[in-house]
Amino acid sequence: MSHILDNMIWNAITTGNAGIAVVDGDVGIYNPDIAPFAGMKELDTTNLDKLYEMTAAGQRVAIHYFDSLPVDTNKWNTLQQMDITQMLYEVPVSSFTTRGSEAIVPLTEEHVPAMLELTKLTKPGPFLQNTILFGNYFGIFTDGRLAAMAGQRMHPVPYMEVSAVCTHPDYRGRGYAKALMLRVMQLILENSFTPFLHVLSSNAGAIQLYESIGYRIRKQFYMDVVKRL
Repeated sequence: MSHILDNMIWNAITTGNAGIAVVDGDVGIYNPDIAPFAGMKELDTTNLDKLYEMTAAGQRVAIHYFDSLPVDTNKWNTLQQMDITQMLYEVPVSSFTTRGSEAIVPLTEEHVPAMLELTKLTKPGPFLQNTILFGNYFGIFTDGRLAAMAGQRMHPVPYMEVSAVCTHPDYRGRGYAKALMLRVMQLILENSFTPFLHVLSSNAGAIQLYESIGYRIRKQFYMDVVKRL
């Protein structure tokens, strides 16, 4: 039997994120203004054809896989291919102390323009107009600017993804990202869920940081961003 996180997108949109996704049979996709991810009970050509029917021309979709993605090149154009490392959390948050935690504030819809500006600059992963609806986003403001942020995203019960961890280049090295991650993780654990996250496999520095606060590498996979023709 496969692990829930082996098919985290499908399991998220059929459990914890069901309210912000559309599911038709064995195929589901997040609302396009929230996230581009699509999931399938089984990754096969039948379900990829169903996904094609569920999307609009020009729509971009992110699909994860382990071996190959059998997309029909007459229906989809591959825009980006990524090697992703999935990490799972194993150490109590209470064992860590961080600088900057006293400056953390909840982020709300009024902060979306600043969040979009920061994520466009730092590229932590897709962040759209309504991505904030995943909930529990926090930030640190310095000099009137959003210096760093982090939040939650995919929720394949009983796991919850830590996401959008990013720091403005002018404010790196102050421990902001770590403090924000721990705040998000603390909330996840208080609600009896287990934190996990994703990082580009080439980002050795980030992987080292995550390992230092208790994450372990669970699995590697690929994710392609494709555009419906």
